[in-house]
Amino acid sequence: MPLMNYITYTEDFLRTFMSEDDRSKGVELPFSKPYGISSFPQDDNDEGIAGDLGMKLACSSTLKESINAAIEVEGGIDDVILTALQSISSPSTQPEKNMDNATIQRERPNRSKMLTMSHAEKSRRLLRHCSSWTQLDDKRANRGIVTGQVIMATVRFGTSQSCLTLRTNVVTNPNATPYHQVLAWLCQRRDYFTAASIALSLLQDFDAVYELRGIPKTSEGEVISHQGLLDGITPLLNDDFKGGKFSGPQLHTLTSLADMTVGCLIKGGTVMAPTLDGFLARNPFYEAPRACLMLVGTIAAVISQESSNVAKHHNNCNIVKVLSTLESPREDVLWPVRCLLKMAVTRKCLPSVLLMLNATIPNELRWRSPKTRGLAESPRPSLSLCLAIVGMILESANEATRYFLNLRDEDSCLPYWFSIDDQTRLALSILSIHGKFVVLQEPEVRSWALEKLKGEVHSSVDFNNVQSDLPSEWLKEIVTGAFCNAGCDIGLGFDSSVLRKSEAFESTRDEYNSCYRQDMLRIENLLNPQKNSGGLDYDLLIAALLILVQRDEKWRDGTSIPTQILLNAVCDKAGRKTGIDQKFIFDGATTMRLCALSENYQATAFLMGGKNGIILECADIIISNLGLSMKEAELLLFAGSVNEMKDFVTRIYRKVQIEKYQFAEFFPSESQQHLLWLLEHYSMNVRKYGEFNAASNSMRVNPVFAGRVCFRAWICLTQPSNKESSAKWLEKWLGNKLGLNNGVSSKRLACAALVRILLWADEASGLELTDGDEEPLLAVLLGLNGRFMAELAHACCGMIESIPFHLADEIMSGLGGSNLFFFESELLNA
Repeated sequence: MPLMNYITYTEDFLRTFMSEDDRSKGVELPFSKPYGISSFPQDDNDEGIAGDLGMKLACSSTLKESINAAIEVEGGIDDVILTALQSISSPSTQPEKNMDNATIQRERPNRSKMLTMSHAEKSRRLLRHCSSWTQLDDKRANRGIVTGQVIMATVRFGTSQSCLTLRTNVVTNPNATPYHQVLAWLCQRRDYFTAASIALSLLQDFDAVYELRGIPKTSEGEVISHQGLLDGITPLLNDDFKGGKFSGPQLHTLTSLADMTVGCLIKGGTVMAPTLDGFLARNPFYEAPRACLMLVGTIAAVISQESSNVAKHHNNCNIVKVLSTLESPREDVLWPVRCLLKMAVTRKCLPSVLLMLNATIPNELRWRSPKTRGLAESPRPSLSLCLAIVGMILESANEATRYFLNLRDEDSCLPYWFSIDDQTRLALSILSIHGKFVVLQEPEVRSWALEKLKGEVHSSVDFNNVQSDLPSEWLKEIVTGAFCNAGCDIGLGFDSSVLRKSEAFESTRDEYNSCYRQDMLRIENLLNPQKNSGGLDYDLLIAALLILVQRDEKWRDGTSIPTQILLNAVCDKAGRKTGIDQKFIFDGATTMRLCALSENYQATAFLMGGKNGIILECADIIISNLGLSMKEAELLLFAGSVNEMKDFVTRIYRKVQIEKYQFAEFFPSESQQHLLWLLEHYSMNVRKYGEFNAASNSMRVNPVFAGRVCFRAWICLTQPSNKESSAKWLEKWLGNKLGLNNGVSSKRLACAALVRILLWADEASGLELTDGDEEPLLAVLLGLNGRFMAELAHACCGMIESIPFHLADEIMSGLGGSNLFFFESELLNA
């Protein structure tokens, strides 16, 4: 009898035992029932994704809060995810109202057991919830369906008996084999390559087939569908792929096949990861929840093998230096995370995916030792693995950083950033994602960093010799991160080219070559933030630079810009209107207090700005040269009278041993060059009449006030033996800057400012024209020649700005005019 007759006979024989009701219901024959396939994607109105379902789960309250937060973002979570979470998470620590004491005592050990669950156990529990994975496993039940035998006939030869058997799948599907049986049979034999090729060909994803098999497309663009692989497999209707509209059974078939394709590619491992990555991004049929379970289960499985290697301890070392020596984790561990995140972003389910990761590998995400039973302490997981996984999460999407930091630790019930130790925080805060330090821009991370920086400044003041827990390398990364987040050119390393140009210019100029103000101007444009960047985070930047200056450290290795110069430029820029919306409001008062505690007068001066800034800048010059206190410097510059300043300077130089050898030609020192720069910038570049009317509380500096402070500082820095030569040099310098020639100058406003500075006493004392000679003039203390001062007065003759404002009415009305003219005639005859 032909073989097909036996098959037909067997089918007819089995049908005779079926009732009419069974036949009308379409009950399938034994061994012919296909594998269970995943359910349809849930709609928002499905009961399985309702928020109250998460509340009914027997899990901790922390996990319930996380589930509800993910539901609010995504609009719902599939019940298979919720069930899987419940299987690997801790039960609720709060006893229910109707729970007796015996039940409570029984639940507590279960919670401890959940917290110490191994990765392998979590992987097993997760994967068993995904039918697309379980039917590909090499299990006895699956092998029986594919390779099982059915007795078709019995033959007797005397006393011996023999049986004729056929494979189960031949009896069930005589003409062609369903795809799920073929895929299962191939996976049981570890032939994942062929299984994935068949599945992708059935789905007509030819791009994935080309990539997987390494077969290029023909030059004529001929489509190769590898039909030879599909011989003997029940074909899918071609109409299923036309028009984009599918009925329920058709969508059911495509979803099942796509899910099994994901399973085949995952089982293929690292070599099939690129194909899986592309498939997850293109294919619309696979179910994201089941793909999530398969990938997360795979992550737990590979980490369980990776964790067998004892990780190095980095508890009491410079964590930033450790980061530079770490080796990248093996690709075998990283590819499932990468594919999982690709799927999460494509299907817009990143919160629920992160929720699954947080429940499965909480210790790897936090670089902490897993909980163990007893007193034995287990080692920390790999730091490089933690940074690699967190880095891939943060770079997956713009909103990923916020979702990630919102994760709550099931053990401590705290948000992510508060559930990790300081060593981990130091490492993660400087994690660069596409050139941005995205973690540093989040509020809780920034607040923590500011507290650490403030604490470091205070501790350096209170305890000078206490070893810091903030490495200088971390401070440098914070500075670089602030520049990179704002999109400044200096953060991209463009400062080297600017410095090369400035060094070439340095050799050609003959003044201000030691004034740090010039260096600040050269790097000013490098600090401009880009639009829509949120601006510079001045609080972090200034605090970190202050500490680096205290430690005498460069702000970046290999840079030629001194840290103090950069700090000055940043402080000078802080608080100014730049036309860019600041992401964080600058706390100027706290930052200024940090500068004062650090006794960094330059930074404080530029942060203050205005009149107080000029005073403090000149005070810093005097203090660094004469070793005075701040109170004494203020007395010399503006608080005391000119006579008091004169007497104080005389006492200073009585104590100083004057050098016997004097230079034949006077040349200003570095500090005096700085004063000349300030004098030219504030007093000799006056172009508008309104600059003389700068209010006392304004950030603008009155040119007369600035000039008085600068000349007072010049007097303090000039040794009595150099007074005559310095006066001649100063007269020449002023004449050249003003273009003064025979009492004529094109800069009349600048001349008027200098006349008020040098030829009038301090205006703050309410000077009258009839005052005696009790208060000497600055021109006399400087030793300036009378004829030079007469030419200076002649250059601005007739300008009301050349006299104090409170005397202008008297001059205009003719009162005291004889005294004024007599004073000028005395200067001309001198």
